[in-house]
Amino acid sequence: MNVILYKNGSNEISFFIKDCIKRGNNFYGSNTNIASKRMEVKWTNDIITPIFNTVKIVDKDIENIIGWDKTVDEVKEEPENREIKEVSEQEYREAVKLRKVVSDLTYIELDNYIENNIIDLPSAKTYLKKLSKVVLALSRMVDKKI
Repeated sequence: MNVILYKNGSNEISFFIKDCIKRGNNFYGSNTNIASKRMEVKWTNDIITPIFNTVKIVDKDIENIIGWDKTVDEVKEEPENREIKEVSEQEYREAVKLRKVVSDLTYIELDNYIENNIIDLPSAKTYLKKLSKVVLALSRMVDKKI
């Protein structure tokens, strides 16, 4: 999910953050991170494209974002979706088994394991789901939520 940040009462987008997550007042995305901005927030699945102005400074072209291809009113708002479903006991056990297998491997052995076992899109999806559950279980252990 993406997010736009804008000043209260304004129709101009100040920041567009792709693949955004929010922690406290900080926004982290794949294209930028914005810390502690006191702005209005609108979550969206829309893609907003920056408009650039190129300035020449000492034999270098510097591009600055001077606007966006949409206004706040043109962006379709979506409900913020940060819900992470709980890991079931069975999923947790599978994640622990996979973690045990992976933790005993060297980097080269792990590369070989993936090369030999991930042979098509369905097996890649299955492995990625299991790996994601390992990461979720470990993060919850670190956060003391398990």
